[in-house]
Amino acid sequence: MTGAVTWGLVISSLAVIVARRRSLAILLVAAQSLGLGLYALTQESHTSTALAVTGTVLIAKALVLPALLLLTVRRARKERLIATEIPALGRLAIAVASALAIEQLIPRFGLTSAGVEHAAVGVLALGILTAVVRRAVLFQALGFLIAENGIYLAGLSLPGGLPVFIELGLVFDLVVIVSVAAAFAAKIHEQLGSGDSSLLEALRD
Repeated sequence: MTGAVTWGLVISSLAVIVARRRSLAILLVAAQSLGLGLYALTQESHTSTALAVTGTVLIAKALVLPALLLLTVRRARKERLIATEIPALGRLAIAVASALAIEQLIPRFGLTSAGVEHAAVGVLALGILTAVVRRAVLFQALGFLIAENGIYLAGLSLPGGLPVFIELGLVFDLVVIVSVAAAFAAKIHEQLGSGDSSLLEALRD
C-alpha cells in the first residue's frame, strides 16, 4: 500500500501543476489527504492512538479545506484564463526538473524506506513549486496543502511518527493559511474579475 500512496501523491501533485480546472485540482489535493489518512489508519507499526489521531486529522482536512475552496470557486465561477501563466507543458517541465534536482540534493534523513524519502521530498518540492509557478491565488493555496502532505508522508514513515501536537499545529496553520487565501482569492476576483495574483503588481497607492 505504501507504494500506491507515494506514487499517488507524486502523480496527483504533478497533475495539479498542469490542471486548468480549479475544481479538479481541489479534488486531487483532497484525494491526497484522504489517501494519507486511510494509510495512517491501516498502519500497524506505530502506536494506535497516534495513528488514529493522524488519520482522523488528515481525513478531516480532506473534507473541510477542499469544501472551503470549492465554495470559493462557486462564488467566482467566471474565471478568465490567465494569459501571463506559463503553459502547462512548461510548468510540468520546470516542476519535474526542479523536484528531481532538489530530491538529489537532500541527504537521507532516517525514514524507513529510501523510496518514501524521495517521494516525500518530491511532493514537498512540488507543492512549493505549485505556489511559485501558478498565478491563481487558489492554486497557490493548494501548493501549500500539497507541501504539507509531503511532510505528513515523511512523518508517517518515521520510526516514531510525528508527535501529535506537531500534527495538530500543522493543520491549524494550514486552516488559517487556506482560509485567508480563499478570502483573498474571492476579493481579488470581485475587484478584478480574475484570481490572477500578478494583477496586484499594477496596483499603486
